[in-house]
Amino acid sequence: MPAWWEEVLHIVIGRVSRHDDLPDLRGLETRRVALEKTHFLVNDRERRGDERRTYVMRHVASTRHDATTVTVSSNGRGVGALPPDAAVSIAPLLHRIGGAAIINGAGSRAGSIRLWVDLPTAAALGDFARQREDVAVAQDS
Repeated sequence: MPAWWEEVLHIVIGRVSRHDDLPDLRGLETRRVALEKTHFLVNDRERRGDERRTYVMRHVASTRHDATTVTVSSNGRGVGALPPDAAVSIAPLLHRIGGAAIINGAGSRAGSIRLWVDLPTAAALGDFARQREDVAVAQDS
């Protein structure tokens, strides 16, 4: 589902319920990573609670200083971005699987306004990308 369509759905119905066309990375080995820019984008209601949430991360090639950005959204609305050190290692792998994928959000920690995500490790995401590529090659033969 394109990002612009997610935003339209979020405006009209308040949520997006399906991401059938995106790879689901929630079963991979992960590490907790704090998102950046959440204090600008997220309201207090979304910060409350530590229940898992479904987020979508997207690789965005930025022209500013040739940086790589990986944004994170919930229901079509941006909630933050991966820190640069995490984005640099994840972006090429994310690009290999189509540029976007589903991950778990982990809420905020007590006394903090930052949201956290369960980010797949580079090794786990690399294995996942190789498996998808192998399946695609087998289907083409």
